[in-house]
Amino acid sequence: MNAIKLYFLSSLFLVAGVFHVVTPHVFNEAVPDIFFNKYWAILITGLIEFLLAAGLIIKRTRDFSARYSALYLLCLVPVHVYVSIFQVEMFGISSPIVLWGRTLFQFVLVYLALSLQDKGPLIFQRWKDVVFLHYKISATELQKHVPFTLDLFEGNAIVSIVPFMMDRIRFPFLPWVPGVSKLWELNLRTYVTVNGIRGVYFFTLETDSLIGQKIAQNFFHLPYRYSQISARIKDKEYFFQHSRGEYSFSLKAATGAIRSKSSFETWVLERYHLFLEKKGKIFQGTVSHHPWPLQDLVITIIKDQFSNLLELNQELTFISASYTKEISVSFAPFKECSPIIYSSKD
Repeated sequence: MNAIKLYFLSSLFLVAGVFHVVTPHVFNEAVPDIFFNKYWAILITGLIEFLLAAGLIIKRTRDFSARYSALYLLCLVPVHVYVSIFQVEMFGISSPIVLWGRTLFQFVLVYLALSLQDKGPLIFQRWKDVVFLHYKISATELQKHVPFTLDLFEGNAIVSIVPFMMDRIRFPFLPWVPGVSKLWELNLRTYVTVNGIRGVYFFTLETDSLIGQKIAQNFFHLPYRYSQISARIKDKEYFFQHSRGEYSFSLKAATGAIRSKSSFETWVLERYHLFLEKKGKIFQGTVSHHPWPLQDLVITIIKDQFSNLLELNQELTFISASYTKEISVSFAPFKECSPIIYSSKD
């Protein structure tokens, strides 16, 4: 898939560069009058596209070129908006629907460019009011529900329920939008090793944002579902309610003092990779953030039907609970990885 994206984007830059250099007059009306010399603006645009096409093909410069391809494509968004508003005819096309569709497609190209990076961030966000509820269960019981080798703590498999808010969601070079760039989430996860790397495996991720669900499913391959979620955090009181039929979840708790992590919490939380399987392919995502700052969490009421999604024959045994006020996070693009899976060695 990455090869397809790579050749598509580099070919697009190459063809666009040829048109800008060979037939600059075609783009003359698309260039706003603020440019004193439209010919040179169009010619320079074509030369930039040649450089970006070449940079994407060369492996050593791919990360740099992918990042600046995204920036270049974003810089062209105002031009596409201008063309759409004034219905400037391009290659015989002046339909507002087509022109606005092309403008929106520019953001898809930005995503494709960023996803070609090996190490650079694809998206930034902040996680707020994060609660971790950890449970243990027999590895034999849980393994049949997980496509990867379970990572065990003292011989037990670990399952975690994690409610939190995600906000300040933005792509590189773009600001976050107040009131829009946030959502509530509830996820159910366990811990695995894939190709010798410790990581997280999600059974499900629930969100109250339909837009967030669609983006996560289509661009990040993550198993998001839309659900009704409400939450209230005031002073030290924490209330969270998730509703999805027979798989609902509610929590009422109080947050406490800042504390250090136990050896178990370090083992379970300080993981910077997540794995998923889709259509027989294995994908690895990488997350970057500072170590988790934890606070005590005193549970008043908890009603968990959410973990019934696993259809386990044994009860989950509670281990610990903790709370984090906030942490800033960035995600690198998911990469398809080798199907070779090594066993856990604890």
